[in-house]
Amino acid sequence: MKFKFSARFFALAVLCFAVFCSGCEYGSKVWRSAQESVDPNPEITLEGEGLENPNDNKLALLFTPVDEQLLKLSSFLSNVDSHPDEEWFKLLFMRFPWLGGVMTVNSDAMILVKLPEQSIKPFKPGPLMEYEGDWSEVRLKSFVNYTDFGPELYMATPFFKDADFRGLVVVHFDPRILLNFCPRPKDLIIMQPDGGGVWTGMKNLDREALLSLDWDELLDEQVRGVVEAGGRSFVWLTRYIGDTQIVYLTETVSNGESDGFLFF
Repeated sequence: MKFKFSARFFALAVLCFAVFCSGCEYGSKVWRSAQESVDPNPEITLEGEGLENPNDNKLALLFTPVDEQLLKLSSFLSNVDSHPDEEWFKLLFMRFPWLGGVMTVNSDAMILVKLPEQSIKPFKPGPLMEYEGDWSEVRLKSFVNYTDFGPELYMATPFFKDADFRGLVVVHFDPRILLNFCPRPKDLIIMQPDGGGVWTGMKNLDREALLSLDWDELLDEQVRGVVEAGGRSFVWLTRYIGDTQIVYLTETVSNGESDGFLFF
């Protein structure tokens, strides 16, 4: 008997088995049992169907590479504890060369370090510093600043000295640059509904119609769905970057509401 697997499913299955079997004796028994019952020479096909629903499949393929960069950056920032040294800054730009810059500010919002020293877009640290709780409980703060030169997204994490809050490490970038990581940027839309930001390579998009939807109600009740705007149908998924909520969208490829599942 031969089994047919998509390449994606096969890789995931191998990874799950590796993690599972390395952890306990029970895993090794399962592995031995699997060796006895599974064809050692399965037929592998590279024409995997992906997600069952074509709308979800399309959106997942488009937004995943973009979201991966944001998750990696968030993880990198979450490791900050004290004020970074020179090596940390070098490593930051080595791993994320697409960043617009980085800075550190003290608890009075005064800039301590700024790389590069000059920038076109003005920096307003106020929204990042507006927190009256325990900074040790904050993992990541963020906001989008809209300027005459375009939007700039700021992500910040606190640093400490002797367990006392001393300031923030802040990285920033133009959110439109994230489209460079999408395999088909003309098909992906990235939105910040409450800020009015719509970033996409899609042509002839009715941005006003998309922004005019009642996103407050949609995002209050759902994390994904299908909407109609400007005579077109879009499947969407919402995510958080720190405390900034964004929405990924793409035009649907089939009629009706999506019933599939997205893999994160």
